[in-house]
Amino acid sequence: MRKIAGSVMLLAVLVLAACGNSGNSEGNAAESYPEKEIEVYVGHGPGGGTDTFVRTITNQMSDILDGEFNIINQEGGSGVVAMKNAMQQPADGYTLIGDSAYAVTTAAGTNEYGLDQVVPIARVQSDTYSLQVKKGTFESIDELVSYAEENPGEVRIGAVGTMGIDEITARRFMKEAGVEMNYIPMEGAGEMHSGILGGHIDVMLEEVGPTMSYIEDDEFEPLVFFAEDRIEDFSEIPTTVEKGWDLTDGVERYLMAPADTPQKVIDKLEKAAKEAMETEEYQEYAKNSYLDLRDGWMGSEDFKEKLKEDIKKYESILAEIEE
Repeated sequence: MRKIAGSVMLLAVLVLAACGNSGNSEGNAAESYPEKEIEVYVGHGPGGGTDTFVRTITNQMSDILDGEFNIINQEGGSGVVAMKNAMQQPADGYTLIGDSAYAVTTAAGTNEYGLDQVVPIARVQSDTYSLQVKKGTFESIDELVSYAEENPGEVRIGAVGTMGIDEITARRFMKEAGVEMNYIPMEGAGEMHSGILGGHIDVMLEEVGPTMSYIEDDEFEPLVFFAEDRIEDFSEIPTTVEKGWDLTDGVERYLMAPADTPQKVIDKLEKAAKEAMETEEYQEYAKNSYLDLRDGWMGSEDFKEKLKEDIKKYESILAEIEE
């Protein structure tokens, strides 16, 4: 009996030691993180809002963490393609996801990775949508809506992706305004901007940050902002709330990782993202891109709870749109 008891005690000691070593190993890995290049999969093309966000925030995080980031653009499915490929990589903190449509693609069933499989690092931006046209085509949102009412299905409205936040918002606009338009999915912001300039689409759902140079050159003109209050620099442009449309959702941009990524690494990345957002360089970019109209910051735990609520909300919205 003494030999058995002794063996049990020895086994318990070994198990505890192994657990302690595992914890120490994870802690040491977090302390020395990052030891190699961090890859960030972005489901949108170069030059768009999400791509620019990821490049800007990781550029600042690189200095804070003393590490390097490699941005991998993989367009398709409103971020679903990039998400799927990122999830095939080890969950060690060296593969991240830069996304902006997770709640919608999850609600739509196009994204197969639920909140038990991914972990938000932080939400950094909550952008503001607008409807924009080529200068000289429609003078106001009222003219656009009137034309669409008189010519059902003729107006071509473009937005990035299929069954992502852009398409859902475009279709919600059509429903709120009581008009029928022809939705044209764009592969990326560059194609959409070219589509407006070339007359391939008539109106686009876009933020003003990526198109500010076109607006300043009198090539694009915003007709309405998806917001409650008017924007100071565009005080003559009405908002959706003014028009009686319940549309104020905007693009949220954030970083995520596979769920099995060590928590201490997630904590380190979240802290670095917060510090990066507060840098003078990032704040200047946010101001110049009109990304400071809403408070964007939301930490890992809070944003996870919001995503849970948003997935339920978009499931209901999708059901209404399909009716």
